[in-house]
Amino acid sequence: MSDRAESTEELRWSTGSPAVERQRFRAIADALDGGVLQLDADGRIVTVTDDLLEITGYAREQLVDAYVSALFDADVLEREDEDESEDDPGHRRDLETVIETADGRTVDCTVRLERLIEEGEERGTVCIVRHSGAPPRAGRGSDDPDPRTRRLERSVEQLSSELDAVFDHISDAFCALDDGWRVTYVNDRAAELLGRPAEDLHGANVWEALPSLVSTHLEERLRTVMATKKPLSFERHVEPLDSWVQMDVYPTEVGISVYFRDVTEQVEREHRLAVSERRYRTLAEQFPNGIVALFDLDGEYTLAAGRGFDRLDADPADLEGKHFREVWDESVAATVGPAYQRALEGEEQRIELEQDGRAWLVHVVPVTDDGGNVVAGLTMAQDVTEQKERERFLQDAKAQLEAATEAGAVGTWEWRVQEDQFIAGAAFAKTFGVDPDEAREGVSLERFVSSIHPTDRDRVERSIEDALERCGEYEEEYRVRNADGDLRWIVVRGHVECDEDGTPRTFPGAVADITERKRAERKLQTHKRQLETLFEVLPVAVIVADADGRLIEANETARELWGGDVFDAEAIGDYDRYDGWWVDTDDPIEPEEWTMTRVLEGEEVTEPDVHEIETVEGDRRIVMTHGMPVRDDHGEVRRGVITQTDVTERREYQRRLEETIEKLETSNQRLERFAYAASHDLQEPLRMVSSYLRLLEDRYGDRLDGDAEEFLAFAVDGADRMREMIDGLLAYSRIDTAGEPLESVELEDVFDDVLGRLGGRIEESNAEIGAEALPRVEGDPKQLRQLLRNLLSNALTYSRESEPRITVSTERQGSMWRISVRDEGIGIHPDETERIFEVFHRLHTHDEYAGSGIGLALCRRIVERHSGEIWVDSEPGEGSTFSFTLPAADEAYGSR
Repeated sequence: MSDRAESTEELRWSTGSPAVERQRFRAIADALDGGVLQLDADGRIVTVTDDLLEITGYAREQLVDAYVSALFDADVLEREDEDESEDDPGHRRDLETVIETADGRTVDCTVRLERLIEEGEERGTVCIVRHSGAPPRAGRGSDDPDPRTRRLERSVEQLSSELDAVFDHISDAFCALDDGWRVTYVNDRAAELLGRPAEDLHGANVWEALPSLVSTHLEERLRTVMATKKPLSFERHVEPLDSWVQMDVYPTEVGISVYFRDVTEQVEREHRLAVSERRYRTLAEQFPNGIVALFDLDGEYTLAAGRGFDRLDADPADLEGKHFREVWDESVAATVGPAYQRALEGEEQRIELEQDGRAWLVHVVPVTDDGGNVVAGLTMAQDVTEQKERERFLQDAKAQLEAATEAGAVGTWEWRVQEDQFIAGAAFAKTFGVDPDEAREGVSLERFVSSIHPTDRDRVERSIEDALERCGEYEEEYRVRNADGDLRWIVVRGHVECDEDGTPRTFPGAVADITERKRAERKLQTHKRQLETLFEVLPVAVIVADADGRLIEANETARELWGGDVFDAEAIGDYDRYDGWWVDTDDPIEPEEWTMTRVLEGEEVTEPDVHEIETVEGDRRIVMTHGMPVRDDHGEVRRGVITQTDVTERREYQRRLEETIEKLETSNQRLERFAYAASHDLQEPLRMVSSYLRLLEDRYGDRLDGDAEEFLAFAVDGADRMREMIDGLLAYSRIDTAGEPLESVELEDVFDDVLGRLGGRIEESNAEIGAEALPRVEGDPKQLRQLLRNLLSNALTYSRESEPRITVSTERQGSMWRISVRDEGIGIHPDETERIFEVFHRLHTHDEYAGSGIGLALCRRIVERHSGEIWVDSEPGEGSTFSFTLPAADEAYGSR
């Protein structure tokens, strides 16, 4: 639009509006003899008449576009400006001056000036030049005007024709209307756009001639200019013309002049350009692995987009509207600056740089308009970090390949086709079992072909013949027998070089041993088949979906679980046709709640979802589902995998097990209450038996013989042991019900208290008890005291030595403490190490060792209440180590 506007303005300044042209003709009409010049606003000659050329002796081409000073002193114009009355601008006057002719003569002349004024601005000057000695012009009524008058009339006609030709051939449509809305002028272009012949429009009322324009936006604008005498420029779609029109309307002394042109194609082009720009910005924003930016002639970014910004500490919004030196650090700006400058000079540039720890390849190109002028620059930067790493890898691989070539892993060859001389390096020759010295001199192709595995030989020969016919590339993989008789896989590549007549001359190439690769491929294929087989035979259902949620694979177990091949969902939204409920709440599962949906969003479902699903047959199954996303090298989720395990029977078994446990717990509670009640109720009759036995002993002991006394002693001892067992049973039954809440306990204090209570036995047996520092644990102090007392009493009781040696040690095991009590006693057979913790189980008679047989059972019950374990390590005659675990209270513990 800017170019078109500038062109239009230039045209108006060069030709003038109708108002200017009327002023010109008025000036010409006032001159009946002499010549006429038209000057532009800068004083250049635009038009010159034949009369003036006759006076001056110049040719027309010598004067047009020359300054007026070529004819007479330009100061005349300046003096005229100074003399001009402010109250009467444009006042015409005659000025005396001298014209220099082409042959060097001077001619005295009178110059009349007519300023051409439009919208208050000077657009040029009309100069009427007359020879000072010229005779007066003939009167208007004369029947015989003098020749100069006729020449002037011809000049006027010439200028009028030129003006009409200009108006008829300018690209803009033009028409003039007087204040009565009559068409006073219309050029060919205007008549064409309006769809009426020019002769039909001249002198016609515009609203009568073109009724389709009545009551339109165009009529409103034209009437506004006519009324306000202020110009208007606008672009609008004119329905009667079914076109987009650019209009410039100017007021004149007698009406208005209208310039208009059909810009439909331009508007549509601009629309397409806007759509194209939106598409371009969208493409730029989606530019993978890099960024795209436009910069103007001043180096400021006008557009920046691309996914590569995810890898930069910059945002596209930070670039747009800023100079590149404001955005990048000094080192980057110093690199891209010269490239940008050369691009704006019309040269494409490629540079490499590093930014934010990544390598970038930057391509800078100029952007040109239809005329080939550079109007902006485009830069495309691509992240080539991985490519650089691959290049370094390839360089390393090349070095390794060169080393491998020297080591004989690959070889080169050249076959001189017409001579049938096959020349090969040592590595190549060894691979084919050919003597290296002979191969270096050259042997026939058949010597090498004969080493190819028979199964591959025909294929290789056909491929060689095809390459010879095509003068083209050659590549084959096949098996050969080397000099050691081993079968090796090789890949052979080469190309046939032909002369101008297409006759094969040389056939060079290289060979590489790919035996290990082939073995790896076979191993990979075997592994793949195994995985595919495993996928199908896994006892759990496996379902795979792509990133959009489309279910792409399911194994046989999955199909059996769901009762058919129902895995044809094309997107996550299709999951709503699968019926499922949360087991814990019995709420329906929404599509976005399915495990696969969450996995595709990146969630790792390691804590399984438990769902109840409805199969194709309408059965209800309970499944446990795990899920894991599969990501690419950039961390994007590309696949989702879930596994489903049918736990219907397991859940039913668990339910029954829980019911059984609940019943057992109820039964145990009843048994405990019974044991407590029974042991409590047995206390009274047992005390009565013991009391009466002792009463018999006290009153009649001197009357009893030896047998009676022995019988009585047995009865008393039995009653005492019975009471001891009842007390132990009572204590055993009350471990859970009568225990205190667990709290932080210093085991050191409990141990010291136990030692104090056993002080008499320790001193009597002269025992030595050593202990490490004991920790702080979570426990019931009273029960822990009983636990340690029972274990230490056992160690004292079953000691083999007269002076028992007992050791207590500790060890931290995660969240638990292990405490061990070791003695040097008689030991226990390994077969009995579990039974000794049973209630009333004894390994020895009462005559051998006293005891109720319930002490260790109490120890186990106490440890289990503390969420620990107890066990014994022992061998007969080697002593015993009783160990138990207790939960740690904190990291600190006492010291002895």
